Amino acid sequence: MRMFLIICGVIALASITGFGALGQRAALFPTVSTETVQLTAVIRARLRSLKAEHKFQPNNYPPLGYVGVETSEEEKLAVAAVDRVIDNILGQHNAPIAAEKVSALIGEGMQQVDQLATEDRDRTAGYMIEIWYILGFKGATGRFAYGSAYPRPSGYGEPLPPGWTSPDHPRRIG
Repeated sequence: MRMFLIICGVIALASITGFGALGQRAALFPTVSTETVQLTAVIRARLRSLKAEHKFQPNNYPPLGYVGVETSEEEKLAVAAVDRVIDNILGQHNAPIAAEKVSALIGEGMQQVDQLATEDRDRTAGYMIEIWYILGFKGATGRFAYGSAYPRPSGYGEPLPPGWTSPDHPRRIG
């Protein structure tokens, strides 16, 4: 009986400690936006342009720039992850699309690149946030946590995508 009580105590302590760690992790990530946006012809055209772009090329966008993807195999994987998100969004009817749905697509895309180098995962995240901004969402994706090197514009839950100068001044795609 004594051994049973010891085991129960250890399990209880482990559960409390584990749940505390989960709570700390959850506090780092903002809550997903509850916004809904309409897919317009302009948004669709911008997404198509982003899909057609030769992605993962070196750039000097602040704060860190990007040297390019390490291998052609990794480039294919990263491009496919971004393009899959765009394709899923473009496959929606001309109806409103919820931020929660796009956030889930972004999460799936980021899982596909989780074994790539940090810089390539970060650049993938930049493309995902660019999709978020193109759609017109202002709240957070709930997928990323940022340090002080990535300030967010007032009223927005995500930092500007690489190359954007303000929420209404995107980079030139192409």
